[in-house]
Amino acid sequence: MDKALATVSRRTSMKLSSGVALATLAGPWARAETPRSATLSADLRDQPFDADWQFSLGDGDDFAQPAFDDQAWRRIDLPHDWSIEDRLADQSLVNAEIRDVDTAPIGQTVKAPPRAIGPFNAEFSILGDSIASEGGAQTGFTVGGMGWYRKHFRLPALVPDARVEILFDGVYMNAEVWLNGVQLGNHPYGYTPFGFDLTPHLDHTGDNVLAVRVANLGRNSRWYSGSGIYRHVRLSITGPVRFERWGVRLSTPSVSASTASVQVRTVVAGPVPGTMLVTRIKDPAGKVVAETRVPASDGQALLSVNAPRLWSPATPQLYHAECELLLAGQLVDRMVTPFGIRHVEIDAAQGLRINGEPHKLRGGCVHHDNGLLGAAAIDRAEGRKVELLKARGFNAVRTSHNPPSPAFLDACDRLGMLVLEEAFDTWRVGKNVDDYNIYFDGWWRKDLAAMVGRDGNHPSVIMWSIGNEIADKHKPQGIATAKMLRDELRRLDPTRPITEAIDGIAGAPVTRPDGTPDQDATQFLDVAGYNYKLRDYERDHAKFPQRVMLGTESLPADVDAIWRLTDRSPWLIGDFVWTAMDYLGESGIGKSDTSGNPLEFSSKYPWFNANCGDIDVIGQQKPQSLARDVVWGLSPLELSVHRPLDGQIERVSMWGWRDELRSWTWPGAEGKAVNVIVYTRADRVELTLNGKIVGEKAMTDTDKSTAQFAVAYAPGTLTATAFRNGRAIGKRVLETAGPAAALRLQIDRAQVRADRGDLCYVTADILDSAGRPVPDAVHVLDVKLIGPVELAAFGNANPRGVGSFRQAVAKTWHGKALAIVRPTGERGVAAVTVSSAGLAPAMARLRIG
Repeated sequence: MDKALATVSRRTSMKLSSGVALATLAGPWARAETPRSATLSADLRDQPFDADWQFSLGDGDDFAQPAFDDQAWRRIDLPHDWSIEDRLADQSLVNAEIRDVDTAPIGQTVKAPPRAIGPFNAEFSILGDSIASEGGAQTGFTVGGMGWYRKHFRLPALVPDARVEILFDGVYMNAEVWLNGVQLGNHPYGYTPFGFDLTPHLDHTGDNVLAVRVANLGRNSRWYSGSGIYRHVRLSITGPVRFERWGVRLSTPSVSASTASVQVRTVVAGPVPGTMLVTRIKDPAGKVVAETRVPASDGQALLSVNAPRLWSPATPQLYHAECELLLAGQLVDRMVTPFGIRHVEIDAAQGLRINGEPHKLRGGCVHHDNGLLGAAAIDRAEGRKVELLKARGFNAVRTSHNPPSPAFLDACDRLGMLVLEEAFDTWRVGKNVDDYNIYFDGWWRKDLAAMVGRDGNHPSVIMWSIGNEIADKHKPQGIATAKMLRDELRRLDPTRPITEAIDGIAGAPVTRPDGTPDQDATQFLDVAGYNYKLRDYERDHAKFPQRVMLGTESLPADVDAIWRLTDRSPWLIGDFVWTAMDYLGESGIGKSDTSGNPLEFSSKYPWFNANCGDIDVIGQQKPQSLARDVVWGLSPLELSVHRPLDGQIERVSMWGWRDELRSWTWPGAEGKAVNVIVYTRADRVELTLNGKIVGEKAMTDTDKSTAQFAVAYAPGTLTATAFRNGRAIGKRVLETAGPAAALRLQIDRAQVRADRGDLCYVTADILDSAGRPVPDAVHVLDVKLIGPVELAAFGNANPRGVGSFRQAVAKTWHGKALAIVRPTGERGVAAVTVSSAGLAPAMARLRIG
């Protein structure tokens, strides 16, 4: 080991909390030095407030009181999700034998153990059909409950009229907040941001105690929600004259190659006569390209940018608007807002255009969880998710079925990912007894305002969705609610089109009370969102030729047919497959099964993830993604093999895919026919085994970009070659692997920031002696870390592999496992070593700083 690595000690202390850091600041906050309306540094806006919280599961009558002794509570940094954490006190139960319930092929039936480890920990019968998880299969058999967070902090010396505000990006759910024993308020919805003014209840000379109670109780979600303060918390200190929270809104009403106008609208609190608004626009290189000064009372400014660098999926150029409030020539507040200059147009005749260029939404639906991390919205996890989607050809995501984290949208802005942002999964009629329907009437307006206020400046967000598969969408109440939501969204943001994800669209119009024709649930929408209605597109287009249509959800198996129609139909602007990535909850809706039991919408324990994504929970490409690569033109040819069934019959759910692997390693299948699958849009494909032709096929459009061959299995080299007009356009090769011999580690980045918001993803592969991956290898792995890092998660992509994601031991599945490493906050050098009995170990080095 390197001498540098050998001298690096493990983490000894957490970095300073935001409160402590504030107390060390010097400057214009000292009362003796500063007049009443003095300037306040812009650095005090949106300060990270994630470090050094105390956490405890359960409830207590005195937990909100400042004098309560919380020293025995667990010390954590946010974001935090307690539902993904280990919950068994007896850690001796965590061992290689019961670490995962099952690492066998998906189609085989398994018997659950009498106990499970980690978040899947509830008591249940020996058959695993009675789980003490209120959400059950819908939430992946995880446990919610009640939890408390407390944070102690001190303030610097502030001017007398300073304002202090706390902002939560997301808490799941039913958050109640106290400061110094005074209840500030509550917020039911788990996916929208909210804040409170702390000013009236602060202690300016001693300790302040912020307490948050979080109640994830009952059946309130159809997918894994997580529990706790799972997104960032921020603290803002401003003066009496200040921009309101989300008080700067930007739009680009006119855009061309030569010039663009930028409209800046502001909302200022505590306006004082004579306050001026100064706005500067900086281009992507940081150069000031426009500036204006107007009275703050005007509330808006219009600037012109010459030769703008336009934002699009291919060129995600970001400008910054610096807005300053000046009182008597002195700076009193400042906000810096990134934005993109772009123009979006949508109509049935020409489809979707961005800056005049036609675009199709190559989209995928995504839930908000981050796989092995649960719901914790750590910045790097959110960014990596977008990177993985871009690498697989997606240019758009639908945030199903709720607003996402700011970090996710920041990544979409930076990387050029278009976003359809959805507000709600339910309105007044619930899908679970305890879901948002019970809060809708009291909170919908506030939650829409929070969504648009926070996210309205993101250029990646090109469309709002008011809901998903609403139960009463065709009834008078539902139609009235749709209009109500549409009208409010249009008032909040007149610049973006509005859609709704509708299942069961009726093609025939209905009649209004005044006798005029109407279009039922679609009548108030700019874009009609269709869930699983491929067969209705052309029929409805004939009836409603001006209707713009969008596939808001579709089945993976329909990928070829959907895109042949979408590519030739301007009125059909794109499609969002369900889903782009595997997610926790809705357990097993994408399963394949050889047990002979009836397929169910969701599966019994030990299934805990949906298994319907193009990308699995550790970031690996799945077989349906190979077909999509071909359909979208990312690849001319892909090769896969259906797992030998040995006389069994495989049944695949609506959202599922055959159990395929890119593998020619099938011990025990020698001489038996196996199904080889080739994805291509070539006109001919040829298959050879050990140099001999074993199959040929001429391809037509009716083959749906898929050719299948029955091949007698023999170890060696399987090669597929695709031809177009007699010329080879692509080749794929699979080789039989030998016995497992070694481990290989692949890291996403060799250097990460010394920041709790960063992560390093370390993929462990099992290799044979020739360096080839062993596709079905199952080995128990141990991970060891040296340096200023900690293990955030360790596991595999097995949708039935229940167990702890927090222990330093995991099994491989499909020959792979993933360790997620998080910096502790200090600079230095770190090493990640993974070992397994009988295999050569592997080590990766990281630089932290």
